[in-house]
Amino acid sequence: MKYNKLTALCLTVSILLTACAAPGREPVPDTGSEETAAINETADCEDSMPSDPMQKRLEQRCKEIVSLYYDLYQQADKSEPQARWDTPVLAQSSIDAIEDLLTDAGLDMVDTSEKYPDYLETPENFYGFWDAAQHQEAAEQEVITVRSSGTLSYQMFSCRDGVTQVYSMLYPPDGNSELYYEKHEVLDWTLTDRGNFYYRIYPAGDKHYADYTMLRLTPPDPELWDLNRTYIPTGSYTASNLFLTDWTENDFGALSFNDLWEYLYLNSRGEPFRPDGYAYIPERSCYKIPGATFENIVLPYFDIDPLLLRELAQYDAAEDYYPWRPVESNDYVFLDFYSIDPEVTAYQVNPDGTITLTINVLSTDLKTDCLFAHEVTVRPLENGRFQYVGNEVTYQTEYGLPYSVPRLTWK
Repeated sequence: MKYNKLTALCLTVSILLTACAAPGREPVPDTGSEETAAINETADCEDSMPSDPMQKRLEQRCKEIVSLYYDLYQQADKSEPQARWDTPVLAQSSIDAIEDLLTDAGLDMVDTSEKYPDYLETPENFYGFWDAAQHQEAAEQEVITVRSSGTLSYQMFSCRDGVTQVYSMLYPPDGNSELYYEKHEVLDWTLTDRGNFYYRIYPAGDKHYADYTMLRLTPPDPELWDLNRTYIPTGSYTASNLFLTDWTENDFGALSFNDLWEYLYLNSRGEPFRPDGYAYIPERSCYKIPGATFENIVLPYFDIDPLLLRELAQYDAAEDYYPWRPVESNDYVFLDFYSIDPEVTAYQVNPDGTITLTINVLSTDLKTDCLFAHEVTVRPLENGRFQYVGNEVTYQTEYGLPYSVPRLTWK
């Protein structure tokens, strides 16, 4: 049928183990045999039954749903865990087959993908729930996800008597794992014009959790997300100003090539840069990157004269090196910013063959689809290579932009 990937839609938050972990769950599928019934009756201790009636209701509902896809789960190829505490993972094709089956059964499924963001396949049902909730009418809405392990992730949003709750359960289909159940009052929620539903269950500003969780009701545009994945992660928004300052090939302005070093290295080599063995300058908190090494990585991404690069990136001709300052853990004190997720929302192909991408930067911390926006122009080359041509910040809110002062100026 999804950048970390994101991943399949998770439970509302990190799931906490409940004090009573819903015992007595029958292995799926339920054969109905007398032998199975006897075993389960023995396991079902009355004094350990869940006291929350919604927990029992969710357990029964999850059991019904898992029984629909249990055979597919059993037949699916599963990866071998790399560690004994890891869970086997199903191929995406197997997850897709399960999602298709449950969608055909009329369930409100989240479509997951390895390449594109998750989204709810039945937005019309959710919009109906939202409309009822806005009118203070009693309403319920399921949101169902099958995780990569095959585990069912179930949520029910409930609006009743002016109180909105979300009930969540993780239900492993193997019959050998404990259930996880949570219920929370929804403290705040918003449904945006772009079809993004944000909701919050913890006090605002609690850094242990994301302020808001987001559920997409609109299918992602594969073409736009392919452009996003190809051109945006290479630059980064953390301690790099490639996307946070205005510049062009005719005037590189304040663009810091030095801060791009590790990001371009990762994109070129497929592995993080490790400075082990490189000379270090303590008074500048930076490493010496040999001139040829630096230029071989950086120059292919820009149409720039090597002499100009040397001038702009503080090349030391006497010792033949470029300074590069890594981001240390204590630097994050001033790098701290709201959560951001860039999304390409439009593009245009220019007469010279370059492509200008419009990027809206979403923030789940602030329940906004556009914390700031910019346009970046790229030049596609052969064999999947490309160059950055320019950038312009086109919009920002009162929250401003992430900290983007060049690292070599940090004290």
